[in-house]
Amino acid sequence: MPARPRPDVPVAFRRVNDVMIPSTFIHCPPMKLLACLAVALLLSACTHKEEAASLSSKPQALENATLEAPASQSSRRYIATRHRLVLEAPEADLHKHFDAIQAACVKLACIVLNADQSQTRPHQSASATLTARIAPQAFDSFLKTMLEHGKLLQHERDSEDLTAEVIDVEARIANLTALKTRILDLLAKRTGNMKEVLEAEAQLAKTQAELDSIAGKRKALASQTEMTRVELKLVAESLQARESWAAPVALAARDSGYILMSSVGMLIVATVAVLPWLLVAVPLFLWLRKRYRARKARRAQAAM
Repeated sequence: MPARPRPDVPVAFRRVNDVMIPSTFIHCPPMKLLACLAVALLLSACTHKEEAASLSSKPQALENATLEAPASQSSRRYIATRHRLVLEAPEADLHKHFDAIQAACVKLACIVLNADQSQTRPHQSASATLTARIAPQAFDSFLKTMLEHGKLLQHERDSEDLTAEVIDVEARIANLTALKTRILDLLAKRTGNMKEVLEAEAQLAKTQAELDSIAGKRKALASQTEMTRVELKLVAESLQARESWAAPVALAARDSGYILMSSVGMLIVATVAVLPWLLVAVPLFLWLRKRYRARKARRAQAAM
């Protein structure tokens, strides 16, 4: 066997089949030479595989990091929810029930947009309406309270997706804020002449006005998407709902007076409308009748 090279003596390499091997392996016996070449090839293949795996994993990691951020931002949806309810309560206690519902709404920290009550009128029952915004997590409790003070006749629920509009408004706010920052930096440096400074201040005022306007729109959108709108109508309990056999008679008795007075009212209106014409038509008719009789009498005398 050839003597092994000493550590302080440099080892010469030769390229064999695109693989760099020590020159001492060239002088090895054939069987040992084949074994050395196999080991060298295996080590080279493993090294290439590790480098390729490390290089391919870096772009994939960067791609995953790039895709996760927009996905997390676009996953949120902005939904405006609205509930329309019609409840029925006894007419005598209708306003009492409505006050209790309104007090429960205020207790749940809702925002009352409109509250209206109408008293009983001829041929019109009492009613009450309430429009409010309430936190979504408090709606179930509010609905339970409303059902305790009236019988549910109708419940409609609809939703509107405002995600695109909210994203557009937020993008405009970001752009206007960045523009405002650049204008303020320009004014702080004052590198231009007086005309440029005045133009920058005018642009700043315009940008601030647009920013205030779009910020108000964003606030309005937030009130729609972060709060649930509730529209309640409380009506008086009808006689038919009581399932009484005397309901038709009671309805007829209640409406008979209204119908009678309506007829009298129409008669008065008709009399007032015709009376001026009668004051002119009756004297004219009597005068024409008198003339006709006088002419008829003269003709009768002439014929004799």
